[in-house]
Amino acid sequence: MADIPVADLRVLDASSVSTLEDIHEPVVIRGLQTGWPALELWTPEYFRSRYGDHSIQVREYEPGEEYAYKYANRRLADMLDHWENAPLDPESTGPRTYLAGWNFVRDCPELLDDFTTPEIFSEDCINRLPEQVRFGRMWLFFGEPGCSTGIHCDTFSTSAWLTIIKGTKSVRFVPPEAGVSFRRTDSMWSQVTYDEVIRETGLPVYEVTLQPGDTLYIPADWFHEVRNPERNLMLTANFAEERKLLSFLAQFETRLIEPISVLRETRNELVERLAKPGAAAGELHDPAFRAQQLDWVRGAMGNLRTYEETLMAWDETSGAR
Repeated sequence: MADIPVADLRVLDASSVSTLEDIHEPVVIRGLQTGWPALELWTPEYFRSRYGDHSIQVREYEPGEEYAYKYANRRLADMLDHWENAPLDPESTGPRTYLAGWNFVRDCPELLDDFTTPEIFSEDCINRLPEQVRFGRMWLFFGEPGCSTGIHCDTFSTSAWLTIIKGTKSVRFVPPEAGVSFRRTDSMWSQVTYDEVIRETGLPVYEVTLQPGDTLYIPADWFHEVRNPERNLMLTANFAEERKLLSFLAQFETRLIEPISVLRETRNELVERLAKPGAAAGELHDPAFRAQQLDWVRGAMGNLRTYEETLMAWDETSGAR
């Protein structure tokens, strides 16, 4: 059984990078955090004194478990007490707690004053959406040794950037073109997973161990898995890039349509019932109401029909492009 072939990520200096246009794989960029107050301010004492009574949701891992967890609510101060005294040995069999994905923008928006989103990541197409359907996409993670986040791709084909404030964090990747279907129990650190799932792709597993001040860029749809070799504090954000905007919109609309489909089924059942002989049709007796509803339906269908026609036309002429 051969070892897992691992490829290192490129490391770039911030002064040499002004756009993501020519970057299509994960990279580490150094020097993007110059002048961030967070690098000095964000200590356990800082968070405890200002936000210690905040209720936050944490992952609680059973002894000996690295991936399986349940959620629990804790005071931030209590979580920080545990975090500061957690065993440094990743192999420790004691219970572990991971504050993974604290939506601090919602809870403590003044923390936004302690850093600046790097200019290279500032163009976020999600900001084009109506305000009522935008969603939180910036978080803090307090990790402790032995806690991991299993293999995943970030939601809705969004890209991500993450900066290590304290400690170190290890990440492994497999590119989208691998086309693999990972199983629930798979790990990119597992020889079995490599031999049974990844090897046939002919692609290496990429790896990086991030240090304080490193910023990692993860393009959309890259599979990745995260491990915490020591206590760490990480700031991370997701964003939608122009080059993946169609993928984002399709996936995000599907998520929105799930509850909408229930409304449509309810409406159809109601209309079918009202259409039966002898039923009190109510609003449907009003010709103006029926005309307004038909205009609305045709408008909704027209948007999708335009997209369909564009895709079909593209296929018909693609040979000449």
